[in-house]
Amino acid sequence: TPWIGRLSITGEEGPPSLEYINAKDLFPQKELVKEDESLQVPFPVLQGEGVEYLGHADEAIIAISNYRLHIKFKDSVINVPLRLIESVESRDMFQLHIICKDSKVVR
Repeated sequence: TPWIGRLSITGEEGPPSLEYINAKDLFPQKELVKEDESLQVPFPVLQGEGVEYLGHADEAIIAISNYRLHIKFKDSVINVPLRLIESVESRDMFQLHIICKDSKVVR
C-alpha cells in the first residue's frame, strides 16, 4: 500500500513532525449498492478499485466501479474505462448508447 508523508509543524517551539498516511485513507471507497443481494462482482477487482454499483438487466450483469463500466452478457463482455466515456444517451426505453472519446460507440 503506498504511503504518503506529510510534514506538519506543530508549533514554533517544537520540532516539525512527520506523519505517514495510507493513500487509501485519503480516498475511502464508497459503499456498494446492490440491486439484488445474490449478485456477485463479475470481474477481478484491481488494486485501488472499488465497485460502487451492481445491478442486472435482461440477461446481463452491470457493474460500475471507480475505474470502469462493466457489462457481462451470457457470451460477451463490455468493459469501458470511465475516463474514456464522452457521453451517454438513453434511446427508447431499452437502449443505452455510450459514446467514447476514441470514437467508439457501445450500444
